[in-house]
Amino acid sequence: MESILEPAIDVLLAECEQSSANGRHLDGVGQAEAVLARPGATKRQQAHARELLALHRLRLGDYEASVQQGLLALEYLDGSGDLIRQSTVNCTLVLAYSDTGLYEQALRHVLVALETARVSGSALAEFWALSRSSMVHEGMGESERALELGQQALAMSRTIDDPAARFVGLNNLGDTSLTQAQTLRARGVDAGPLLKQALLLVREAVSVAHAQGHSFYESIARTNLVSILIELGEHAEAREQASRARRLAKAHGFRSLEENNDAQLAEVARAEGRLDDATEMMNAQLLVAALGDDPALHILLHRSLYEMNKEAGRFEQALLHHEKLHALMLKRTTDTAGIQSQMLINTLGIEQARHEAERSQRDAERLRSRAAELDLQANTDPLTRLPNRRALDRELPPLMGLSRDRRQPLCVAMIDMDHFKRVNDDHGHATGDQVLNAMASLLRAVTRERDMAVRVGGEEFLLVFADTTLEQAELVCGRLLASVRDYHWGALAPRLACTVSVGVAELMPGETVVGWLARADAALYAAKDAGRDQLATAAVA
Repeated sequence: MESILEPAIDVLLAECEQSSANGRHLDGVGQAEAVLARPGATKRQQAHARELLALHRLRLGDYEASVQQGLLALEYLDGSGDLIRQSTVNCTLVLAYSDTGLYEQALRHVLVALETARVSGSALAEFWALSRSSMVHEGMGESERALELGQQALAMSRTIDDPAARFVGLNNLGDTSLTQAQTLRARGVDAGPLLKQALLLVREAVSVAHAQGHSFYESIARTNLVSILIELGEHAEAREQASRARRLAKAHGFRSLEENNDAQLAEVARAEGRLDDATEMMNAQLLVAALGDDPALHILLHRSLYEMNKEAGRFEQALLHHEKLHALMLKRTTDTAGIQSQMLINTLGIEQARHEAERSQRDAERLRSRAAELDLQANTDPLTRLPNRRALDRELPPLMGLSRDRRQPLCVAMIDMDHFKRVNDDHGHATGDQVLNAMASLLRAVTRERDMAVRVGGEEFLLVFADTTLEQAELVCGRLLASVRDYHWGALAPRLACTVSVGVAELMPGETVVGWLARADAALYAAKDAGRDQLATAAVA
């Protein structure tokens, strides 16, 4: 019997659904988890809670948990005969997989969502499945198919008395049309008709959202409208709409949309040829602390600032933004690969438990192989194919533990290419990348299978020598210095010459990772201060 102090389970579920409608996703997570913690919850109620929890976790950006809860909900729903809810949960999984770039899994679930919706006879469920299907095909680069599915979804929404579906159908098709138009323009093809279609669709979406009094929808639609107006060269209206969208977002606390509107106002100035004004506006945005939570906006700003500074002849500033853009893109790639790896591993575990009797070993091996591939990608520097800093953080503590258990010496060498900025400045970034790849090959040549060569970042590398005394490590690093000095760098660029500086430290009893690497880093700087192209040994802690 439920405590009189606790709400009934069905009441909690109703509150959880209301939290989803109101965008209170943290509250929704707490309510769904409260249902799952109740000993008296039935399997139906648990599945309903997991269905809602999957959506709340998705909206909070926790894709791993969203997929896990969605798959667990389907364990019950697939045998329940509730086709509409099966379709709904599959649509949630589509979003989670699509947002992390796992389009193969997203396509599989969207096909199930569409099939179950059609069998159920629910036009609303079929609309959502068609809308998600359009999104998946757009993500896969199949823009014509995405447009076709978006048009089907919009046509279906017009037959349904559901304002949310009407808005989503209009706005999503408008957004898809804009994306296709931008692709056509990049190829030199006239995109005018498609842009005009996008404009009509999104204007209608704005009207629908405004009539509903749905401020969030209206903010999204006006933001899309600004992007279309910029493409059409309607700068005055674009500025007016961006300002309206910003005021609306600010009034309702939609901080992310407000920041995007600020970026759009700068893009309007840029489109009008006012590069100095646009540059000043975007530089001001980069100073806003809240941008740290929106890497996509950071990328957009740095890319625009790189292009504008380059166009204006401010090459030093352009280079600075290009380097920051490169770092952000690399981090996003690495983070996404790590999320994809964990999601595939979680998917594999749940589906193995669910389909053990009927699942073939080949499918399981394929998923494991893909998960291992993504894990490797997340821990590998994409340029040099050496392990990255993330791999070092994972592998170094076990190596230290093994060294202490076996009472074997362990040494680390911190390596930095001397005056590497000059290589990029004098010969270009493409040559700089070739130099870093050549350096990676030289590092592999002096390491054994049990050692570790890592690209820490930029032009900085690190070697870990297992079961190696300090004197032995110094000999190896001496050979490395000579091999770098004598390498035929001129084959990469005329008059190119490269050297490195090295700092070596042996792990001391009781020393921490931070302390050990700090000593090696200090030795590296001592080598640089002494004239570069040499080795320095760390002082004993």
